[in-house]
Amino acid sequence: MNRPEIMLHGQDLIRMKRCPRLAWLHYHSRGDNSLPFYHMKEPFSALWSRAYDLDDTPQGHRGDTMEDTMRILGSLQPGESARFVRMSWHGLRVTIPWLQKLDTGWKAIWPMMTARETEAWLMDIARLIAQKAGIDIREQEAVSISRQYVRGQKLDLSALFVKSDCLENRKHHPSRTIASLQETMHPDLDQLVNEARTLFEGPCPPAVNSRSCALGKRCTYYDDCFQTDRRSGDDTLFLRSVPHRFEIREGPISQLDPAGLQEYPVAWAQYQASLSSPWISRPDLGEWLADAKPPFSYLDFEWDTFAVPPYEGMKSFDVLCFQFSLHTETDSGLEHTSYFGWGDCRKEFLDRLLASVPAEGTIFVYNMEGAERLRLKQLAVQFPAYALKLQKIWERMKDLAKPFETGLYYDLRMKSRFSLKQIVQMFTDDPVYNRLAIHDGLQAVRAYRCYETADEQTRKRIREELDRYCQMDTYAEYLVLHGLIQAAKE
Repeated sequence: MNRPEIMLHGQDLIRMKRCPRLAWLHYHSRGDNSLPFYHMKEPFSALWSRAYDLDDTPQGHRGDTMEDTMRILGSLQPGESARFVRMSWHGLRVTIPWLQKLDTGWKAIWPMMTARETEAWLMDIARLIAQKAGIDIREQEAVSISRQYVRGQKLDLSALFVKSDCLENRKHHPSRTIASLQETMHPDLDQLVNEARTLFEGPCPPAVNSRSCALGKRCTYYDDCFQTDRRSGDDTLFLRSVPHRFEIREGPISQLDPAGLQEYPVAWAQYQASLSSPWISRPDLGEWLADAKPPFSYLDFEWDTFAVPPYEGMKSFDVLCFQFSLHTETDSGLEHTSYFGWGDCRKEFLDRLLASVPAEGTIFVYNMEGAERLRLKQLAVQFPAYALKLQKIWERMKDLAKPFETGLYYDLRMKSRFSLKQIVQMFTDDPVYNRLAIHDGLQAVRAYRCYETADEQTRKRIREELDRYCQMDTYAEYLVLHGLIQAAKE
């Protein structure tokens, strides 16, 4: 007896390739309201449709059958296009965003924010499903957002998008053509559909620790899969930066051969902490602290990322800083100032920042290279008149994350987590973030995105909650620095 069809999407197969457990968990929790990484003022599909004059073309809709799709495609003449073309094969559904009829065959065009090489496999799945229905896709192209685009007073859609038959590597450089990537793929649709049905109809697969669990960033389900809260910090699961670490047997880090760990500073610190936690390399920590000059300041920004630049002078995928918090140590105690802005608040943000940061002293920032320092450099390009003043600020910055990321300090309670929220717990018993309405960066961005459409009462609450959250980040930096100073003395 044939099994009843279950609904599968192309992304289900992508996840199944990466990790069967990940695919199963996603499949059984559809409807997840996760926050999109990029803030879009207008839907991406509306932008590319308008850029290529496709607004009046026929289009498919959710729930279309193959008969519906064939009626749409049958109405086209060579040179004409259809959008959001839905196709299926034995319960596996894909959508081709843009399909153009050629004199002989069809061209599939794939608009995407970033045209990654990893997309070629899903494109090939769609090509094969179309082939089953008699739709011969002979050409394929990607449409993506140009990373070189700088917005003028108005958005120029003709310059924003680029078309290419090449996809990009991890460094966003054009790499190989879609056709050449697909030459060696040869996915078997029947086998993939059967594997997926068996997977999703069965029990949740066991967790298997592998590189893909933390590839790019840690998987959403990592802590649940490996029950990290229940594990000792001495567990080899938390071993960091060691080649072939996934081949190391499970057990205490303290039972490993230290000879193989000495050339990896963080792993060596973890081993030393497994013998006596915390591990502190006091001479090196003292040296790191030595060049800090008072008065000490603590700085943190909040920002949102826009794939399409919303304001003049911004590039594609730039961020917009909408808030800062600054704590400064003075003779009278710890002083605080902050800023929150909406819309194109960049110049006001800079004016307030420059007026608030002390003219002298070290400015401590947590993980500054990919965050606050980079943001100031981007703003210096957008506002050249501010460049020299901003440079003087970023040159006084010192990264509080370095002692932890380089193995100068390691506490087993860190469990290989190096976020500020994790680190501050090493130096205080106060659960400083737990009592806040907003207690992580994603929640801060979500609140910021809600601000525009909120009523005035809700806006007031959002501003207050964001201010308390951002203020807590700089206060946490203060606690961490003084914890390190004390640790270096002991």
